[in-house]
Amino acid sequence: STVSDDLPNKAKIFVDGNCIVCDYEVSHYKRLAPQAFELVDISDPQFQAQNFGLTPEAVQQRMHLITPNGMVVTGIEAFSYIWSQIPKYKFAAQLINWPLINGAAKIGYNLFAKYRHLLPKKKR
Repeated sequence: STVSDDLPNKAKIFVDGNCIVCDYEVSHYKRLAPQAFELVDISDPQFQAQNFGLTPEAVQQRMHLITPNGMVVTGIEAFSYIWSQIPKYKFAAQLINWPLINGAAKIGYNLFAKYRHLLPKKKR
């Protein structure tokens, strides 16, 4: 195997698999670009945030993504990264970085993240 085969080539998206909305949205992105993303379910009892250099509190509070080169991206910036990897969402990735839209998106995301625990959960 070559050196490049041993390097991680997918971004890891940390998702609350118990959250119906979160799981649906992130699974949608994974279906569109399976070569780009690996999903990590933070609701899995085996999940250990520390194994990824993260804290359990942080991953519960905001969406986290680790790029293939090891950079940790959270919140709206994580969505921008995800969208930039999917051809039909590239425009959205650019749009979300415009100052006024970015500011509004951050406010919206922060409200969503604060109240995410109130969203319907999957029956397990």
